Amino acid sequence: MQGITPARLGVIALLCLMNNVVNDTFPVFISAWDRIYATFYNTSIFFISALPMLFLVARAEIWTARSSNRARIAALALAVVVGALLFALVRLGLRGGRLPLVGVPGSFWQYPAGHFFSLLVKGGLLTSVLYFAARERDSQRRLDQTRLARVEIDKQMAEARLQLLQAQIEPHFLFNSLASIKRLYETHPEEGRSLLRNLGDYLRVAISRAGLREARLGEEVALARSFLAIFEVRMGRRLRVRIDVPAELESGLLPPLMVGTLVENAIKHGIGPRAAGGTVCLSARRAGDVLEVEVADDGVGFRWRSGHGIGLANIRARLETLFEASASLELSGGAGGGVTATLRLPFRDTAAAQAA
Repeated sequence: MQGITPARLGVIALLCLMNNVVNDTFPVFISAWDRIYATFYNTSIFFISALPMLFLVARAEIWTARSSNRARIAALALAVVVGALLFALVRLGLRGGRLPLVGVPGSFWQYPAGHFFSLLVKGGLLTSVLYFAARERDSQRRLDQTRLARVEIDKQMAEARLQLLQAQIEPHFLFNSLASIKRLYETHPEEGRSLLRNLGDYLRVAISRAGLREARLGEEVALARSFLAIFEVRMGRRLRVRIDVPAELESGLLPPLMVGTLVENAIKHGIGPRAAGGTVCLSARRAGDVLEVEVADDGVGFRWRSGHGIGLANIRARLETLFEASASLELSGGAGGGVTATLRLPFRDTAAAQAA
């Protein structure tokens, strides 16, 4: 029955047993087994007599679950009073039976009145404990719900932030590529058409994966190859590419389009401004539980770089949103020029992601 739990029944039974052990007196000549039988018998009758109060209190608790505290207290108090009265009447009926439980002499009303006030006090105390425990439980449940709602809101805000950041990266790729196509069509139409075909192939893959939270490193490297092919059409021999990504790391997971952004940044700000061109090196390695992805160029270095670094700031913001302090993007300059961008993040592969 709802509201009458095994724990509550156990507490009532324990209190009934303690009441009989403390209050009952037995003659010295009664054996131990007789004492045990009498204690068990009296406890059982006491327990049965107390069940109406337990039922009324449980029902009052359920019926007033959505009521104000004042209404709930009044309903519980009424349940205790009525339950104590029923307890006294049940005990009186048992006393008048063939095997009365209590044979203490006294007036007719003294016996039920004593049981009424005794259970009124004990039942009131237990109900008070139940009431405050229920309030504490409800407060904790509301607090947990508030925390869960806050976590859900934070999650939705993080998702929205990631979508906004990613939406800023996609035009960053597209606008630069369209500018290159425009320049090539003005000077070398055939190369412009080739670049447009390569861009179409690249966008078909990139846009279909732009909404993903994470992508395989192997897929990101393949996408970077396609991106580099676009610039190889325009730059020709001025652009050289080296890729060193071990096969065992290709299943590693990382946020999409980050590798492509680093590659584009190396070409645009490192190799592009240099008359002789240069080399872009893409490599990856694993250091313990950390995946390190490097994009290095031997271009003009920090001194001559221009731009506001929107792509790099975007990567750092996405890393902070997804990994907090456990991921980073670091830039370092070489002695002979050029810049190395190192992306570090916790190593996770597709097998671990499926298991999670």
